[in-house]
Amino acid sequence: MRAIILIISALLGAFRTSYSQTSRSIVLLFAGDLTLADHIDSDVGERVDYVFQKWHAVGEYDVFMVNLENPITLSSRAEKKEFTFRMHPRYLRTLETARINIVDLANNHIGDYGAQGLDDTMRYLDSAGIHYVGAGRDLEQARRPFVVEKEGRRIGFLAYAGGKFAARRDKPGFAPRDESCIVSDVKKLRDSVDYLVVSFHWGMELEKRPSREQEGLAHEVIDAGADLIVGHHPHTLQGIERYKGGVIAYSLGNFVFGGNGLDTYPTAILKVSLQNRSATVELVPIQVTHWQPCLPGDQVRAGVVDLVRSRSQIFPKSISFSSGASR
Repeated sequence: MRAIILIISALLGAFRTSYSQTSRSIVLLFAGDLTLADHIDSDVGERVDYVFQKWHAVGEYDVFMVNLENPITLSSRAEKKEFTFRMHPRYLRTLETARINIVDLANNHIGDYGAQGLDDTMRYLDSAGIHYVGAGRDLEQARRPFVVEKEGRRIGFLAYAGGKFAARRDKPGFAPRDESCIVSDVKKLRDSVDYLVVSFHWGMELEKRPSREQEGLAHEVIDAGADLIVGHHPHTLQGIERYKGGVIAYSLGNFVFGGNGLDTYPTAILKVSLQNRSATVELVPIQVTHWQPCLPGDQVRAGVVDLVRSRSQIFPKSISFSSGASR
């Protein structure tokens, strides 16, 4: 009887191994700052399907994560600051059109309409079935990871930012970019997921390269167990570093950013394909034209790749940009 049990167990183990080796790739997309407010609200108005009308050309994917750099609220009680953004709830349909299923709320604009704005945002996202990470009604919720399971593989997400709207034990806000807390969160999550993503809202606006402090933090987080770091906030593309077993995209720049009047520009997203035990990371150039992102022509594509390649030369090791970036 014991021999039969051992044979069955061995067959089950072989089946699981075979399944994991032949399962399809899991495709993850990551974009920088998405602000469906201000100029977009003025220009697009009620046309909630307009922004992503051409997005289908990008192809199929399982997970699409963006930095949602605005609260979703009808509140009129804005904080006293130079720039405040708010997204009308009708644009939830716009997020759904792009099949955005995870948003990072850890940024310097999620608190533009205070605690009420954040609370409204989470309620609206919950109602639309869109997951969020990096903010909450208290520090515990803000630091809580989100984990998605696809094809038997678990992918974990964490997000952090710096600034005044940081969550505390009894105060809502975003997860603060505190090194000891981040390292602790990564180590705690590491053993329960197959792939671990950390999103950072950091750096200086319009800077072409990250600071030494950013590089040091990124390395600490990879050392703690993260596989991928995705950055945003500088509103421009920065270099991509390959460090040990991980990849660090320091800034993906603007995706669709209504915070200024610039509605046409080149940018990029990051595509990660998980197959068996390997991960392939590609830089995907994007052209935004009158607020609509889509795949660009050869000239724009080459320009974006050349830009990110040149800004990656400061790192000892980077990814390959010849036919997409891979690790």
